[in-house]
Amino acid sequence: MKSLQILLCALLVSVLLAVSGCGNVGPVKPLQKALPQAVDNVSLQQKGNALLLSWDIPTQNQDGSPLEDLEGFAIYKSDYDLAKACPECRPPKNLLRQVDLAYYRSSNRDSNRIHLWDSAVEEDSGYRYKIVPYTKGGHNGESVLLHRPCFTAPFPPAELSGEGLDKQVRLNWLAADEERQGAELLGYNLYRRSGTEYFAAKPLNTELITALNYDDFQVKNGTEYSYALRTVIRIGEQQLESSLSAMVTVQPVRP
Repeated sequence: MKSLQILLCALLVSVLLAVSGCGNVGPVKPLQKALPQAVDNVSLQQKGNALLLSWDIPTQNQDGSPLEDLEGFAIYKSDYDLAKACPECRPPKNLLRQVDLAYYRSSNRDSNRIHLWDSAVEEDSGYRYKIVPYTKGGHNGESVLLHRPCFTAPFPPAELSGEGLDKQVRLNWLAADEERQGAELLGYNLYRRSGTEYFAAKPLNTELITALNYDDFQVKNGTEYSYALRTVIRIGEQQLESSLSAMVTVQPVRP
């Protein structure tokens, strides 16, 4: 009888452990928060004498739940000496700008990507940025840090010209005069706009143009298009662009 009681107790304990999961041993997972994830697909590019920060707007919280109360982003900035300082050692504390998400989207056709220009930079200096998403309740999400040096920009291409054809624009230009020691000419980026629009931050071409001409077939007859180019070079591990070239305006027409 006593043996039967012991056996029943043992079985009861086994059942309770199985139900409660107390018998499973594994690493303890940290609790995640219902706060914004860090921004994704971040880039920091030099275009002429300015730096362009770009990132995708997060859609989830750190715990995987939908991010529904994102209000904007706070961007912090600091500089560092290229020869002496360690850019990873000093987090930026000076607020550069706050981006109100609702206002940005209303002005940029509900864009899911943020572009922020910083023209307050100097040649041969380094700059570090911290991007912090924050909610309507004033709670900060996960931050992202990035940095890069700023160099003397290359010269833009010269004598850009265009010809309007039937559903086509043909462009030609002269090579940039870039013979700087340690700099490698990679090619060109082409930018287009129509009407009163601004030139987009993203070039028209998906791959660098290495020729001195380009045919644009993504146009409509009777519409005026304006074009400008940037030279693209590489210095060490960094890629940078020139300022925009002189602009040319072309209207494709049916012959």
